[in-house]
Amino acid sequence: MKQASLNAVCHPQIQSLLRSNKAKLQEWINGLGSPLHLVFPEMFQQNIVSFKQVLERHQVDYQLLFAKKANKARCFAAVCAQENIGIDVASVAEFELALAAGVSGADIGVSGPHKSEPLLRLAMAHNALIAIDSVNELSDLACLAAGAGQAQPVRILLRIRPQSQKKSRFGLAGSELEQALAFCLEWRRHIQLLGFSCHLSGYCTRQRGQAGHQLIDYIEQARQLGLGCDRINIGGGFAVSYLDSPDWRQSLDYEAFHADKAFGGFYPYHNPVAGADALHQVLLEENEQQLSLGRRLRELSLTVLLEPGRALLDQAGISLFSVQGCKPVSGTSDCHIATVSGMSFSLSEQWFNTEYLPSPLLISEQKDEEDALYKVAVAGNSCLDDDMLSWRFIAFEQYPKKQDVIAYINTAGYQMDSNESAFHSTEPPRKVAVMLTGDVITWQLDNQ
Repeated sequence: MKQASLNAVCHPQIQSLLRSNKAKLQEWINGLGSPLHLVFPEMFQQNIVSFKQVLERHQVDYQLLFAKKANKARCFAAVCAQENIGIDVASVAEFELALAAGVSGADIGVSGPHKSEPLLRLAMAHNALIAIDSVNELSDLACLAAGAGQAQPVRILLRIRPQSQKKSRFGLAGSELEQALAFCLEWRRHIQLLGFSCHLSGYCTRQRGQAGHQLIDYIEQARQLGLGCDRINIGGGFAVSYLDSPDWRQSLDYEAFHADKAFGGFYPYHNPVAGADALHQVLLEENEQQLSLGRRLRELSLTVLLEPGRALLDQAGISLFSVQGCKPVSGTSDCHIATVSGMSFSLSEQWFNTEYLPSPLLISEQKDEEDALYKVAVAGNSCLDDDMLSWRFIAFEQYPKKQDVIAYINTAGYQMDSNESAFHSTEPPRKVAVMLTGDVITWQLDNQ
C-alpha cells in the first residue's frame, strides 16, 4: 500500500503536541467530548503576517479581510482585531461576532447573494462595505438607504461575474454593468460606489490576476462617468498545500476505498505555489499591455481587498476523534473499520461528495508488539451507512483500540464546522484555543 504521498503536512509545534502530550489530549477529550477541535490562533496570526509582507513588498495599498465562513471560532476574530484586519461576513450573526471581537464596522465586508434587510440595516448602521450581487439588490439597498435618512451614503462594491465563471449564480454580468453604473450615478446621494469585486472558483493564479485586471478596467470606466472608485476586491482562492508530495494523485492508484467507493475529484492537496506565495503570483500577472496587476494598482492609486479564508487558517487547527471500537471488514482478509465517537459532518469535505485525503494520525498510549500495518477506514457513530470520515483504508502501524485518538491534521479551513449537525440529538463539537510557547501549553474553551 503506497502511503508516503498522502502524509499530512504538519507544523513542528503541532507534531510535538501530538507526540509528547498524549495524556493532555485524552484529558481534553474526557472533559470536553469527542470530536474535539483544537485551534491555534498563533498559526492564524503568522499567516496574516505572511500575506501582509507580500502586499507590502509590492507596495500596494491593501485591506485584508478574513472570510469568516471558513471557521466559526471566536479566537480568530479576536486576532483579526489585534492585527488590524477586517472580516468578511454573510450573516447578522457573523457581523455581530466581528463587532464583539473589536473589529470596526468600517473594516467589515458584507458579501453573499441578495442579502436580508436586517443584515443590510446592520451594515448601514456600522458603515460596512457591502458587495452588491445584482441590479435588483442595488435598487432594494438604495430604497432602504433613502428611507433610513442616513447622513452619509452607503458604501458599496459591485460584484462582477468574471468571464471565466459564466455558470455562476453570483454577480452582475458584463451586460448589466452599464445599467448598474447609471443607477449609482442617479442615487449617489444615498449609495457610494467605491469599486468592484469578484469571487472565482478554483486556485489558478493567472485567472485571478486577469480578473483583477478586468476589475481595474471597470474602475477606469466608472471614473470616466464621474464615480470616484478606488478599490477592487479579488476575493480568496489562495490554495493550501496539505501534502508534501506532488505525486499524491498517482498514489491514489494504489489506494483502496471501503465499499469500492469512487469520487469524481479531490481538492488539489499539494500546491507548489500556495498561500501568500500565490498572492505574489497574482500581483505579478500582466495584462495585454504587459503591465502587472501590482503596477496598475500603484499607478492608479487603488486599494486591493482580499478575503482569504482557508489560506489564513493553514495549520491553524486539528480535529480529534476518540475510537469506540474496531472490526474487520466482511469479505476481506486485512481491512478494518474503526468507529469513532463523532460523525463525518465534522469533517466537511463529505459535503462536496469527496474525501479528505491527508492521512490522520493514530495516537495511542499502547504500542503493538507486532511489526505490521493495519488498513483501516474510519466511520462515524451514526446509523447511516455513508457516515464515513475516511472511506480510504489508512495504513496505521497499530490496531486502533478503544479510547485511542485519531487526529486529522490541518482542518481549520472549512473542515471543522461547515457541515456540522445535531443529528441523533448530539451537541456540535467544542473548540479549544491552544497557545504553544516552547514547551508551555495554555488553552481556553472557545465558546463560538
